[in-house]
Amino acid sequence: MLQAARKRVGARLRTPLRALLGVALAALAGFAAWRAELDAGADALRAQAASRLNNYAGALSAEIGRYGYLPSLIALDGRLQRLLAQPHDAAAVRAAEAYLQRANRAAGSSVAYLMDTSGLTLASSNWKTPISFVGANFAFRPYFREALRGQAGRFYGIGTISRDPGLYFSQPVRSGGRVRGVVVVKIDLDKVAVPWQGWRDPVLVTDRNGVVLLSSVPAWRFELLAPLPAAVRRRIAQTQQYTVAGPLRPIGLLPAGQAAGAPLFRLAHAARGPFGALPPHAFMVNSRVVPALGWRLLSLSDMRPVRDAARRSALAGVAVVGLLESLALVLVLRRRAQAERVAGREALERAYGELEQRVAARTSALTQANAALQREVDERERAEAALRRTMDELAQAGKLAALGQMAAGVAHELNQPLAALHTLSDNAVVLLDKQRLDEVRGNLDAISGLVRRMARITGDLKSFARKAPAAWQPCTVSKALDGALSLLRRRFAQEGITLERAFPDDEPRVMCDELRLQQVLLNLLVNAADAMHGVAQRSIEVSLDAGVEPGFALLRVADSGEGISPAARKRLFEPFFTTKAQGTGLGLGLSIAQRILREVGASIEAQSGQAAGAVFVLRLRLADQGGDGHG
Repeated sequence: MLQAARKRVGARLRTPLRALLGVALAALAGFAAWRAELDAGADALRAQAASRLNNYAGALSAEIGRYGYLPSLIALDGRLQRLLAQPHDAAAVRAAEAYLQRANRAAGSSVAYLMDTSGLTLASSNWKTPISFVGANFAFRPYFREALRGQAGRFYGIGTISRDPGLYFSQPVRSGGRVRGVVVVKIDLDKVAVPWQGWRDPVLVTDRNGVVLLSSVPAWRFELLAPLPAAVRRRIAQTQQYTVAGPLRPIGLLPAGQAAGAPLFRLAHAARGPFGALPPHAFMVNSRVVPALGWRLLSLSDMRPVRDAARRSALAGVAVVGLLESLALVLVLRRRAQAERVAGREALERAYGELEQRVAARTSALTQANAALQREVDERERAEAALRRTMDELAQAGKLAALGQMAAGVAHELNQPLAALHTLSDNAVVLLDKQRLDEVRGNLDAISGLVRRMARITGDLKSFARKAPAAWQPCTVSKALDGALSLLRRRFAQEGITLERAFPDDEPRVMCDELRLQQVLLNLLVNAADAMHGVAQRSIEVSLDAGVEPGFALLRVADSGEGISPAARKRLFEPFFTTKAQGTGLGLGLSIAQRILREVGASIEAQSGQAAGAVFVLRLRLADQGGDGHG
């Protein structure tokens, strides 16, 4: 009996030890699985980011290299040599400016100009524009000083006259073995930065000082990765490299450890990325040097999917160890059954029963989870369908609101021909009684013309107001513009608003629904008219240019109003946001316009005018590019 009691006591002591050992093994297995999955996921994330960064860095270097040779070619032209030799010769100035204008247009660069050895600009491709560089002195710029030393110069900065950022390439102009002047070409890198548009992760390009030059997060542009030393800030101020952008402030990246040898950071301030608000948790930062300029290309890869996968692996590791422990328990029970058949058999049956219950419970939980996931998918699909219906209703509401605002003008357009119809019909009766049939016929012809005019007005209103599905097909901007102007002609005449259009003779067709494009143009024209209230000179300029970007046409709508503040420009396309007085707008026009254009691969953005007023630029896909509108 004593020996049996000792065995029972020993068994009671071994049970908690085995349980603790099992928990420790499960925790160790979970930790090992978590660490392995985290390292593997981080390695994969870093390799993916590195591959993308290499591709974009190569594309950016190739594009910069392509423009790097342009100043050398321009500097070879004899017209520039003649102007440097005779800077006050008007004919030499005109010839050089015409040559620079053609070369700049052919290369697709922003501007090209020629300076003498004092830094004074003698000729520029933008000499006809309000922001002409002619007469300006850029001797303070580093690219001028490098070229004056006989070297090719490169410099990125914001223009002190144009206020536009760009990359400057400079080249000395030599004559007789001496440097006689400097040729400079400026390019817009925003047009080169398209490869990252499909990336969900934020991407940015910094210069040697850590200033963000390009970024898929607009708020980060011309900000710092880290604070600058005072000496660097003084040097930047002397060259006026970023003076127009205001004070340079750090983005706010806080260290958050490492993963796969790459540093992790989290954001100190909220920001919006290419696909919405950026999460506050950690990002893996990968970088790649752009050899052409010594710039650095960085991507911030979201670590949340990697960590979620690591947690799932940890749970799976714990589950596997738990299952193995359950099997080990079964073996122990079977060995006990050999010594004590009856007790062992009962214990084994209980163990099998518990195991089946666990499997059944886990199977049930998995089934419920799958059902819940399917319900969530169905609910999201219904929500997306409801959102599309709501946006269509908002677009219709926007059209009806516009029609309501123009009701008085339309009523006047109809009242004039109605009054004329009344007078002509009464005259026709009198003339008919007097048998003056020729004059009666003339009155009837006039009545017919007035009826056609009224039918055209009501037809335009009916066509604009009807709710119909979009029909994406090739159409012309001018036809949609004419439709919008037919509804605004009366208001423009009353308010003294003039509209100038600049369309090419061989106007290209764009991919869009004509009625929806008409709605977009109507919203822009109404907003422009409202913005010019109280302004002495009221004018609207509508221009179309198909030669700026391959595969796209740029439609520009500019007004002479007071312009848009920077704070309002950031929220222009938010639904229900408006700068108009209460009761004069729904705040839906620009939001609806943006959605309509996005459906066909187009876009819209707001800019500040060169002098005053606001400028809206529509980027429309060309329809006559291989038949599909993709270019």
